Amino acid sequence: MKNNVIVFDLDGTLLDSNNQMIGGAKTLACLNTLQQTGCTLAICTGRLDHDIVKICQEYGLDMKHRISQNGAVLYQDNQLKATLLDKQEALDIYHELKTKDIRIELNTISNRYWTSERDPLFPKEFYDSHIIKEDFEDILLYQPAVLFLIVAQEQQLKQIEETINQNYQFTKAIRTSQTSLEIVHSSVSKGEALKILYPDCQIYAIGDSPSDFEMFPFSKIGYLVSNQECHYPCQRKETILEALQDIISHIK
Repeated sequence: MKNNVIVFDLDGTLLDSNNQMIGGAKTLACLNTLQQTGCTLAICTGRLDHDIVKICQEYGLDMKHRISQNGAVLYQDNQLKATLLDKQEALDIYHELKTKDIRIELNTISNRYWTSERDPLFPKEFYDSHIIKEDFEDILLYQPAVLFLIVAQEQQLKQIEETINQNYQFTKAIRTSQTSLEIVHSSVSKGEALKILYPDCQIYAIGDSPSDFEMFPFSKIGYLVSNQECHYPCQRKETILEALQDIISHIK
């Protein structure tokens, strides 16, 4: 029998805008039930790896694998494996982005770099790894850069997304919300991460945004817990709690 893997996003899926678990104690009870029946649990998020560690500690979840930065960083067998931005393309993109009136953030494997403090309403890290730096050029030259996060108006993001995806060979842009876009290596996706970590497993994936949709083709069932349009086959549920309850009914 194939091992059952339940993989889920954090923001908007497991956690609400106040970083509280959606469904509360009932959701946690379902996760514990799945763990006790031998299922593998995995978080697949755009956040950094340390935020997955923090969530697991807070809720007593046992995660043998962790997928962060939308699939660019994988934790397996006590190793972090990262797919980095192409250095030259990242520099070229950064020089172009700097000319625009947008917020640019840069992630390495373990830190977020900001040019200024975030809006207080912006989702906060659970473990604060941010470093304020006026310019990112030296980081791109000398550090393992993984991801740009762009925060802007929807029309601006659409234009940036089209430019990146049409003009760069080793880099792509992924919309993560109406006001945010992430730029990663072209081989990176949450779906590719599942393909690497769980090639012979039966996967149940739960997500709410376009960056999660890439998990669905690799899953026995993909659960969409938002009203977003999705071109992949999936089941729509109101919350992660309903999706977990449905999974439990399938694997009993």
